[in-house]
Amino acid sequence: MRESQFSDSSPGEDGRRANHAGLTSTSLEDLERILVGPDAGSCSPEDWEQLRDLAVGRMQHCGLPDEVRVRWGHLALSAVSRKHDRAEATQQATAESARVRAYMIREFGVSDTDTARDLHDLCSDILRNLGIPLEAAAQAAGEWPKMPPDQMLRLRMIKNMLTPLLVLGNLLEREEPEGRDLALRDIRSWLELIPKLP
Repeated sequence: MRESQFSDSSPGEDGRRANHAGLTSTSLEDLERILVGPDAGSCSPEDWEQLRDLAVGRMQHCGLPDEVRVRWGHLALSAVSRKHDRAEATQQATAESARVRAYMIREFGVSDTDTARDLHDLCSDILRNLGIPLEAAAQAAGEWPKMPPDQMLRLRMIKNMLTPLLVLGNLLEREEPEGRDLALRDIRSWLELIPKLP
């Protein structure tokens, strides 16, 4: 079994790792450079998953400055995108990135200049990837115990994409400027389905 290029160790207070292997270095700056450098193409999905885990952990590290934690959040989102570069993985990527983005919005606030923390953009992204109309999902929610496993898994994936938004309840209830309110209104309707989904 090969060693991952993104091996992990506990972060220090400045967000640096005590040791590293392969492509990784000890600083956030070096990891950001690796992400856009020529070696990024040689990383496996497992490498990107390990980097995502590392970046999410550091994003949640309350001992780090907020601006550093936000950068770790962006690194986590990039790792999710690299890990799921196949069309069939779009919903899984949406669910994973929604967890990171919802956390960033809750912890660091909504931003009109940072797409990762744009609430409207997050809701629109989720709505775009649900893959089924609300009415059909509502009907299926009442019938899922009798469904074949693949259809149950489809509903579970919808739940996985929507659930991260629950921590943003107050923000989702606010009124948005005309034209931006549609996505939030649609998401509020979808969130009502969560308890009924498998």
